[in-house]
Amino acid sequence: MPAPAESSYLRAAFLTALVAALISWAVAALFVLLAQGGIGASLISTVRVSVRTWLVAMGGGIDSGTVVFELVPLGATLVCIALVARSARWIVVEPQEDLAAFAASTAGAYGIFAAIASALTNSGDVEGSAVRAACAGFVVGGLGAAWGSVMRHGDAERWWFTTPENVRATIRAALPGVVAVLLAATVVVAVLLIASMTQAGDLWAALDPGAGGGVALGVGSLLAVPTVILWTVSALIGPGFALGTDTSVDLTGAQLGQVPGFPLFAALPTPGEFPGWVFVLGLVPVLAGMLCGWRLRTPDDTGVGLRTVMGAAAGALAGLVLGVLVALSHGAIGPGRMADVGPPLLTPLLVATGSMAVGGAFGAALAHYRGGRASRPSDTSAPGRSRLRKWHQSPSVD
Repeated sequence: MPAPAESSYLRAAFLTALVAALISWAVAALFVLLAQGGIGASLISTVRVSVRTWLVAMGGGIDSGTVVFELVPLGATLVCIALVARSARWIVVEPQEDLAAFAASTAGAYGIFAAIASALTNSGDVEGSAVRAACAGFVVGGLGAAWGSVMRHGDAERWWFTTPENVRATIRAALPGVVAVLLAATVVVAVLLIASMTQAGDLWAALDPGAGGGVALGVGSLLAVPTVILWTVSALIGPGFALGTDTSVDLTGAQLGQVPGFPLFAALPTPGEFPGWVFVLGLVPVLAGMLCGWRLRTPDDTGVGLRTVMGAAAGALAGLVLGVLVALSHGAIGPGRMADVGPPLLTPLLVATGSMAVGGAFGAALAHYRGGRASRPSDTSAPGRSRLRKWHQSPSVD
Protein backbone atom coordinates (compact mmCIF):
# COMPACT_ATOMS: atom_id res chain seq x y z
CA MET A 1 0.00 0.00 0.00
CA PRO A 2 1.60 3.30 -1.04
CA ALA A 3 2.36 5.86 1.63
CA PRO A 4 0.06 8.87 1.76
CA ALA A 5 1.24 11.93 -0.12
CA GLU A 6 1.46 14.06 2.98
CA SER A 7 3.94 11.70 4.68
CA SER A 8 6.81 13.15 2.64
CA TYR A 9 6.63 16.65 4.13
CA LEU A 10 5.68 15.32 7.61
CA ARG A 11 8.82 13.18 7.78
CA ALA A 12 11.00 16.03 6.51
CA ALA A 13 9.36 18.51 8.90
CA PHE A 14 9.82 16.26 11.95
CA LEU A 15 13.47 15.54 11.13
CA THR A 16 14.15 19.22 10.51
CA ALA A 17 12.64 20.21 13.86
CA LEU A 18 14.45 17.44 15.75
CA VAL A 19 17.87 18.07 14.22
CA ALA A 20 17.51 21.85 14.65
CA ALA A 21 16.50 21.48 18.30
CA LEU A 22 19.49 19.24 19.04
CA ILE A 23 21.94 21.54 17.25
CA SER A 24 20.51 24.61 18.97
CA TRP A 25 20.83 22.93 22.36
CA ALA A 26 24.43 21.95 21.57
CA VAL A 27 25.31 25.54 20.66
CA ALA A 28 23.67 26.77 23.88
CA ALA A 29 25.60 24.14 25.85
CA LEU A 30 28.88 25.34 24.34
CA PHE A 31 28.04 28.90 25.34
CA VAL A 32 27.23 27.80 28.91
CA LEU A 33 30.44 25.80 29.20
CA LEU A 34 32.47 28.80 28.08
CA ALA A 35 30.69 31.08 30.55
CA GLN A 36 31.09 28.63 33.44
CA GLY A 37 34.61 27.61 32.57
CA GLY A 38 33.60 23.95 32.33
CA ILE A 39 30.90 21.66 33.69
CA GLY A 40 29.26 23.15 36.76
CA ALA A 41 28.12 21.41 39.92
CA SER A 42 26.84 18.40 37.98
CA LEU A 43 26.24 17.24 34.45
CA ILE A 44 22.46 17.32 34.96
CA SER A 45 22.65 20.91 36.17
CA THR A 46 24.73 21.92 33.14
CA VAL A 47 22.27 20.23 30.77
CA ARG A 48 19.33 21.99 32.45
CA VAL A 49 21.03 25.39 32.23
CA SER A 50 21.88 24.75 28.57
CA VAL A 51 18.26 23.94 27.72
CA ARG A 52 17.08 27.06 29.54
CA THR A 53 19.62 29.13 27.62
CA TRP A 54 18.25 27.76 24.34
CA LEU A 55 14.69 28.60 25.38
CA VAL A 56 15.65 32.11 26.48
CA ALA A 57 17.50 32.64 23.20
CA MET A 58 14.27 31.96 21.30
CA GLY A 59 12.33 34.39 23.49
CA GLY A 60 10.83 31.88 25.91
CA GLY A 61 11.70 34.00 28.94
CA ILE A 62 12.54 32.84 32.44
CA ASP A 63 11.49 33.71 35.99
CA SER A 64 13.65 32.91 39.01
CA GLY A 65 11.56 34.79 41.55
CA THR A 66 13.87 37.77 42.02
CA VAL A 67 15.11 37.98 38.42
CA VAL A 68 12.75 38.04 35.44
CA PHE A 69 14.00 37.95 31.85
CA GLU A 70 11.24 38.55 29.32
CA LEU A 71 13.00 40.51 26.58
CA VAL A 72 13.40 38.69 23.26
CA PRO A 73 17.18 38.60 22.53
CA LEU A 74 16.81 39.15 18.80
CA GLY A 75 20.43 38.38 17.95
CA ALA A 76 20.21 34.96 19.62
CA THR A 77 16.77 34.39 18.09
CA LEU A 78 18.19 35.03 14.63
CA VAL A 79 20.87 32.43 15.34
CA CYS A 80 18.16 29.89 16.26
CA ILE A 81 16.25 30.68 13.06
CA ALA A 82 19.47 30.27 11.05
CA LEU A 83 20.11 26.86 12.65
CA VAL A 84 16.61 25.69 11.72
CA ALA A 85 17.14 27.00 8.19
CA ARG A 86 20.45 25.16 7.92
CA SER A 87 18.85 21.95 9.14
CA ALA A 88 16.04 22.31 6.60
CA ARG A 89 18.58 22.88 3.85
CA TRP A 90 20.35 19.64 4.79
CA ILE A 91 17.22 17.51 5.11
CA VAL A 92 14.84 18.80 2.44
CA VAL A 93 16.68 17.54 -0.61
CA GLU A 94 13.68 17.45 -2.93
CA PRO A 95 11.42 20.48 -3.42
CA GLN A 96 8.26 20.28 -1.33
CA GLU A 97 4.97 20.39 -3.19
CA ASP A 98 3.18 22.07 -0.28
CA LEU A 99 5.64 24.52 1.23
CA ALA A 100 3.15 26.02 3.65
CA ALA A 101 2.31 22.60 5.08
CA PHE A 102 6.00 21.77 5.46
CA ALA A 103 6.75 25.05 7.25
CA ALA A 104 3.70 24.72 9.51
CA SER A 105 4.55 21.12 10.41
CA THR A 106 8.14 22.06 11.21
CA ALA A 107 6.92 24.98 13.31
CA GLY A 108 4.49 22.75 15.22
CA ALA A 109 7.07 20.06 15.94
CA TYR A 110 9.71 22.61 16.99
CA GLY A 111 7.21 24.34 19.25
CA ILE A 112 6.26 21.02 20.88
CA PHE A 113 9.94 20.25 21.53
CA ALA A 114 10.39 23.67 23.12
CA ALA A 115 7.31 23.25 25.34
CA ILE A 116 8.45 19.80 26.52
CA ALA A 117 11.94 21.13 27.24
CA SER A 118 10.49 24.03 29.22
CA ALA A 119 8.28 21.74 31.30
CA LEU A 120 11.13 19.32 32.04
CA THR A 121 13.59 22.01 33.14
CA ASN A 122 11.21 23.84 35.51
CA SER A 123 12.55 23.15 38.97
CA GLY A 124 12.88 25.02 42.24
CA ASP A 125 12.50 28.77 41.95
CA VAL A 126 13.44 28.88 38.27
CA GLU A 127 10.47 28.57 35.96
CA GLY A 128 9.65 29.22 32.34
CA SER A 129 6.31 29.36 30.61
CA ALA A 130 5.75 26.28 28.46
CA VAL A 131 3.11 28.17 26.47
CA ARG A 132 5.49 31.04 25.71
CA ALA A 133 8.25 28.58 24.82
CA ALA A 134 5.89 26.79 22.44
CA CYS A 135 4.86 30.05 20.76
CA ALA A 136 8.48 31.14 20.41
CA GLY A 137 9.43 27.74 19.02
CA PHE A 138 6.54 27.86 16.55
CA VAL A 139 7.70 31.20 15.14
CA VAL A 140 11.38 30.22 15.03
CA GLY A 141 10.65 26.83 13.47
CA GLY A 142 8.31 28.21 10.83
CA LEU A 143 10.57 31.07 9.75
CA GLY A 144 13.62 28.80 9.71
CA ALA A 145 11.88 26.13 7.63
CA ALA A 146 10.73 28.69 5.06
CA TRP A 147 14.17 30.29 4.89
CA GLY A 148 15.89 26.92 4.50
CA SER A 149 13.60 25.90 1.64
CA VAL A 150 14.27 29.18 -0.15
CA MET A 151 18.03 28.79 0.27
CA ARG A 152 18.02 25.20 -1.02
CA HIS A 153 15.58 25.42 -3.90
CA GLY A 154 15.24 29.14 -4.65
CA ASP A 155 11.45 28.95 -4.43
CA ALA A 156 10.78 32.35 -2.86
CA GLU A 157 8.13 33.13 -5.49
CA ARG A 158 5.99 30.27 -4.21
CA TRP A 159 5.65 31.94 -0.81
CA TRP A 160 3.55 34.82 -2.09
CA PHE A 161 0.19 34.78 -0.33
CA THR A 162 -1.52 37.07 -2.83
CA THR A 163 -1.80 37.32 -6.61
CA PRO A 164 -2.83 40.97 -7.36
CA GLU A 165 0.23 42.72 -8.74
CA ASN A 166 -0.63 46.00 -6.99
CA VAL A 167 -0.46 44.28 -3.60
CA ARG A 168 2.84 42.63 -4.48
CA ALA A 169 4.28 45.94 -5.68
CA THR A 170 3.23 47.59 -2.41
CA ILE A 171 4.91 44.89 -0.33
CA ARG A 172 8.09 45.07 -2.40
CA ALA A 173 8.20 48.85 -2.02
CA ALA A 174 7.94 48.59 1.78
CA LEU A 175 11.20 46.64 2.08
CA PRO A 176 13.59 49.51 1.16
CA GLY A 177 11.98 51.70 3.83
CA VAL A 178 12.50 49.09 6.54
CA VAL A 179 16.11 48.56 5.47
CA ALA A 180 16.79 52.31 5.33
CA VAL A 181 15.65 52.93 8.92
CA LEU A 182 17.58 49.91 10.21
CA LEU A 183 20.72 51.04 8.39
CA ALA A 184 20.40 54.56 9.78
CA ALA A 185 20.06 53.19 13.31
CA THR A 186 23.04 50.88 12.72
CA VAL A 187 25.18 53.83 11.68
CA VAL A 188 24.20 55.76 14.82
CA VAL A 189 25.03 52.77 17.04
CA ALA A 190 28.36 52.23 15.24
CA VAL A 191 29.35 55.87 15.73
CA LEU A 192 28.48 55.73 19.43
CA LEU A 193 30.37 52.46 19.87
CA ILE A 194 33.49 53.84 18.21
CA ALA A 195 33.32 56.97 20.37
CA SER A 196 33.00 54.90 23.57
CA MET A 197 35.68 52.25 23.02
CA THR A 198 37.67 53.45 26.02
CA GLN A 199 34.69 53.20 28.40
CA ALA A 200 33.80 49.77 27.02
CA GLY A 201 37.36 48.60 27.61
CA ASP A 202 37.26 49.84 31.20
CA LEU A 203 34.00 47.95 31.81
CA TRP A 204 35.48 44.80 30.32
CA ALA A 205 38.56 45.08 32.53
CA ALA A 206 36.41 45.65 35.62
CA LEU A 207 34.40 42.49 34.89
CA ASP A 208 37.59 40.42 34.38
CA PRO A 209 35.71 37.55 32.70
CA GLY A 210 38.74 35.37 32.01
CA ALA A 211 39.43 33.48 28.79
CA GLY A 212 36.27 31.38 28.43
CA GLY A 213 34.09 33.98 30.09
CA GLY A 214 35.56 36.62 27.80
CA VAL A 215 34.53 34.64 24.73
CA ALA A 216 31.03 34.20 26.16
CA LEU A 217 30.81 37.89 27.07
CA GLY A 218 31.98 38.90 23.60
CA VAL A 219 29.43 36.63 21.91
CA GLY A 220 26.71 37.93 24.24
CA SER A 221 27.62 41.53 23.45
CA LEU A 222 27.56 40.80 19.72
CA LEU A 223 24.15 39.12 19.97
CA ALA A 224 22.80 42.11 21.89
CA VAL A 225 23.64 44.54 19.06
CA PRO A 226 20.34 43.96 17.14
CA THR A 227 18.38 44.82 20.29
CA VAL A 228 20.33 48.06 20.77
CA ILE A 229 19.76 48.90 17.09
CA LEU A 230 16.00 48.51 17.55
CA TRP A 231 16.14 50.73 20.63
CA THR A 232 17.84 53.32 18.41
CA VAL A 233 15.10 52.86 15.79
CA SER A 234 12.56 53.73 18.47
CA ALA A 235 14.56 56.87 19.27
CA LEU A 236 14.62 57.87 15.59
CA ILE A 237 10.88 57.30 15.34
CA GLY A 238 10.29 59.48 18.39
CA PRO A 239 9.20 57.61 21.55
CA GLY A 240 12.72 56.51 22.49
CA PHE A 241 13.43 53.80 25.04
CA ALA A 242 14.02 53.25 28.74
CA LEU A 243 16.82 51.46 30.55
CA GLY A 244 15.20 51.11 33.92
CA THR A 245 12.33 52.74 35.76
CA ASP A 246 12.09 56.53 35.39
CA THR A 247 14.72 56.67 32.64
CA SER A 248 14.44 57.67 28.99
CA VAL A 249 16.55 58.18 25.89
CA ASP A 250 15.09 60.00 22.87
CA LEU A 251 16.10 62.76 20.45
CA THR A 252 15.69 65.44 23.12
CA GLY A 253 18.20 63.95 25.54
CA ALA A 254 19.07 61.12 27.90
CA GLN A 255 17.90 60.68 31.48
CA LEU A 256 19.76 57.71 32.92
CA GLY A 257 20.61 56.49 36.37
CA GLN A 258 22.99 53.69 37.17
CA VAL A 259 23.39 51.39 34.16
CA PRO A 260 24.34 47.68 34.38
CA GLY A 261 28.04 47.06 33.77
CA PHE A 262 27.58 45.55 30.32
CA PRO A 263 30.29 46.66 27.85
CA LEU A 264 27.78 47.37 25.08
CA PHE A 265 25.99 49.87 27.31
CA ALA A 266 29.07 52.09 27.14
CA ALA A 267 27.62 53.29 23.82
CA LEU A 268 24.70 54.93 25.63
CA PRO A 269 24.76 58.72 25.23
CA THR A 270 25.93 60.96 28.04
CA PRO A 271 23.00 62.03 30.25
CA GLY A 272 21.66 65.48 29.50
CA GLU A 273 20.11 67.41 26.64
CA PHE A 274 21.30 66.74 23.10
CA PRO A 275 22.37 69.46 20.63
CA GLY A 276 19.61 70.94 18.51
CA TRP A 277 20.85 69.35 15.28
CA VAL A 278 20.00 65.88 16.63
CA PHE A 279 16.35 66.61 15.79
CA VAL A 280 17.31 66.23 12.12
CA LEU A 281 17.52 62.48 12.76
CA GLY A 282 13.78 62.54 13.33
CA LEU A 283 13.38 62.97 9.56
CA VAL A 284 14.78 59.49 8.93
CA PRO A 285 11.39 57.67 9.13
CA VAL A 286 9.72 60.22 6.84
CA LEU A 287 12.55 60.02 4.31
CA ALA A 288 12.41 56.22 4.48
CA GLY A 289 8.68 56.41 3.78
CA MET A 290 9.41 58.61 0.77
CA LEU A 291 11.86 55.96 -0.41
CA CYS A 292 9.03 53.40 -0.26
CA GLY A 293 6.86 55.58 -2.49
CA TRP A 294 9.72 56.40 -4.82
CA ARG A 295 10.62 52.73 -5.31
CA LEU A 296 7.02 51.75 -6.03
CA ARG A 297 6.80 50.01 -9.41
CA THR A 298 3.44 50.31 -11.17
CA PRO A 299 2.33 50.34 -14.82
CA ASP A 300 2.88 53.61 -16.67
CA ASP A 301 -0.86 54.25 -16.99
CA THR A 302 -1.45 54.16 -13.22
CA GLY A 303 -3.11 57.37 -12.08
CA VAL A 304 -1.59 59.65 -9.49
CA GLY A 305 -4.39 58.92 -7.03
CA LEU A 306 -3.90 55.17 -7.03
CA ARG A 307 -0.13 55.52 -6.99
CA THR A 308 -0.31 57.86 -3.99
CA VAL A 309 -2.56 55.46 -2.11
CA MET A 310 -0.22 52.56 -2.86
CA GLY A 311 2.77 54.63 -1.74
CA ALA A 312 1.04 55.46 1.53
CA ALA A 313 0.21 51.78 2.00
CA ALA A 314 3.84 50.80 1.37
CA GLY A 315 5.07 53.34 3.92
CA ALA A 316 2.47 52.26 6.46
CA LEU A 317 3.46 48.60 5.98
CA ALA A 318 7.12 49.48 6.52
CA GLY A 319 6.19 51.35 9.69
CA LEU A 320 4.10 48.41 10.87
CA VAL A 321 7.01 46.00 10.41
CA LEU A 322 9.38 48.33 12.25
CA GLY A 323 6.85 48.81 15.05
CA VAL A 324 6.51 45.05 15.55
CA LEU A 325 10.29 44.58 15.60
CA VAL A 326 10.72 47.43 18.08
CA ALA A 327 8.00 45.96 20.32
CA LEU A 328 9.95 42.69 20.49
CA SER A 329 12.87 44.57 22.05
CA HIS A 330 10.79 45.52 25.10
CA GLY A 331 10.87 43.47 28.28
CA ALA A 332 12.42 42.90 31.69
CA ILE A 333 16.11 41.98 31.94
CA GLY A 334 16.55 41.84 35.68
CA PRO A 335 15.13 42.65 39.10
CA GLY A 336 13.88 45.96 40.44
CA ARG A 337 14.17 48.89 38.07
CA MET A 338 15.47 46.62 35.28
CA ALA A 339 11.93 45.26 34.92
CA ASP A 340 11.16 48.23 32.65
CA VAL A 341 13.58 48.17 29.72
CA GLY A 342 13.19 49.02 26.06
CA PRO A 343 10.74 51.08 23.98
CA PRO A 344 7.00 51.36 24.64
CA LEU A 345 4.96 48.57 23.12
CA LEU A 346 2.49 50.43 20.88
CA THR A 347 3.66 54.04 20.54
CA PRO A 348 6.54 53.38 18.09
CA LEU A 349 4.23 51.30 15.89
CA LEU A 350 1.58 54.02 15.73
CA VAL A 351 4.06 56.85 15.11
CA ALA A 352 6.07 54.92 12.51
CA THR A 353 2.99 53.80 10.61
CA GLY A 354 1.60 57.32 10.38
CA SER A 355 4.81 59.19 9.55
CA MET A 356 6.02 56.66 6.99
CA ALA A 357 2.59 56.53 5.34
CA VAL A 358 2.75 60.30 4.80
CA GLY A 359 6.27 59.99 3.43
CA GLY A 360 5.23 57.12 1.17
CA ALA A 361 2.35 59.10 -0.31
CA PHE A 362 4.58 62.11 -0.98
CA GLY A 363 7.34 59.96 -2.50
CA ALA A 364 4.90 58.15 -4.80
CA ALA A 365 3.37 61.41 -6.03
CA LEU A 366 6.82 62.89 -6.60
CA ALA A 367 7.91 59.83 -8.56
CA HIS A 368 4.72 59.97 -10.65
CA TYR A 369 5.20 63.56 -11.80
CA ARG A 370 8.93 63.15 -12.29
CA GLY A 371 8.31 60.02 -14.36
CA GLY A 372 5.73 61.89 -16.42
CA ARG A 373 8.22 64.61 -17.28
CA ALA A 374 10.98 62.12 -18.01
CA SER A 375 8.78 60.16 -20.41
CA ARG A 376 8.01 63.18 -22.60
CA PRO A 377 9.89 63.26 -25.90
CA SER A 378 12.43 66.00 -26.11
CA ASP A 379 11.91 68.89 -28.52
CA THR A 380 13.38 68.13 -31.89
CA SER A 381 13.14 69.87 -35.16
CA ALA A 382 10.04 69.30 -37.26
CA PRO A 383 9.85 66.20 -39.43
CA GLY A 384 11.33 66.66 -42.84
CA ARG A 385 13.56 69.58 -41.81
CA SER A 386 17.25 68.93 -42.33
CA ARG A 387 19.37 68.80 -39.23
CA LEU A 388 21.87 71.60 -38.81
CA ARG A 389 25.44 70.52 -38.66
CA LYS A 390 27.72 71.74 -35.92
CA TRP A 391 30.66 73.80 -36.99
CA HIS A 392 33.17 71.05 -36.21
CA GLN A 393 31.34 68.33 -38.19
CA SER A 394 32.58 67.56 -41.64
CA PRO A 395 30.08 67.63 -44.54
CA SER A 396 28.44 64.33 -45.33
CA VAL A 397 25.51 62.91 -47.21
CA ASP A 398 23.30 63.40 -44.12
